[in-house]
Amino acid sequence: MAKRQTKKTDDTQQKIAQLEEQVKRSLADYQNLEKRTKEERGQWIRQANKDIITRLLPVLDTLILASEHVRDEGLVLSIKQFLDILRSEGVEKIETVGAGFDPALMEGVGTVPGEEGKVVQEVRPGFRYTNEGVLRPAKVIVGKEGMVNS
Repeated sequence: MAKRQTKKTDDTQQKIAQLEEQVKRSLADYQNLEKRTKEERGQWIRQANKDIITRLLPVLDTLILASEHVRDEGLVLSIKQFLDILRSEGVEKIETVGAGFDPALMEGVGTVPGEEGKVVQEVRPGFRYTNEGVLRPAKVIVGKEGMVNS
């Protein structure tokens, strides 16, 4: 009878160990699911923000273009506020004029006489999302030595 009781105890302990292992696996699976869900949610939010910001950039382009033709302090302040909000969301303007042409950040739309490979003029500003890459490349005119001015 003692042997039978020992076998029953061993079986019970084995069953307990199996159940503990199942609980641990289930908990690990649940934690992985939570982690994956959180990462996916973050990606969706970043993509939604990126989409909205990309749709707003043409509005900023229009404001900048208007400021080049009309001297208005309110307009200049609006552009500054717009850029500050973008910066607070992790969006930064790509600095172009005077920089070397970088095809990863810029789209060349023309050349003019000037220092070879240097950006001479920005036609449309470009922006990048911090740690996410380029939202929109800058459109620039690049200097080219040896060009004849006609």
